[in-house]
Amino acid sequence: MMNITYITLLNLSERPGLTELAQLVAQDGEIPADAKLLDAIINSNDISSWTSDEITNANRAISRINESIDDAEAEINGFLRQRGHKLPLITVPRLLTEWARIIVRYKLHRNRVSDEKNDPIVRDYKQVLAFLKLVAEGKYSLGIDDKLPPAGGVPRQTGPTRIFDMGTLRDYGR
Repeated sequence: MMNITYITLLNLSERPGLTELAQLVAQDGEIPADAKLLDAIINSNDISSWTSDEITNANRAISRINESIDDAEAEINGFLRQRGHKLPLITVPRLLTEWARIIVRYKLHRNRVSDEKNDPIVRDYKQVLAFLKLVAEGKYSLGIDDKLPPAGGVPRQTGPTRIFDMGTLRDYGR
């Protein structure tokens, strides 16, 4: 069975966009890949007008983005496995695509210098982790049509045996 991805390069090209992605994956001293070339490669368009060095640089950028996609999916799968979901999923809930987008963006921004308290990328990532923890605990549903019981199993009643029941109260009031 083929693994269904939660997010694709095409999804990421729409948001946050190829210009941001190209800048994020460029190593120190490396010129970011041309966003138009990245778009052409992703959409299987003609790339003959670019030099071989530009194409190599773009393919290297795509490889780095794909690594972050793989890392994000592995992180999500860890929580889904903990919950007991059978992987790979047959269908991907739209919410997982959005969560994967946020995780990929966070991972690509790992070298970002900012005030973590006010950084929307860090905030979004922490919110996704909180939701994933709730999913793992069975307190939040992804809407996947599964037969998993709520985390912790079925409710059980515990306590001492009843002292007053129909048998012991039968003679009361006579």
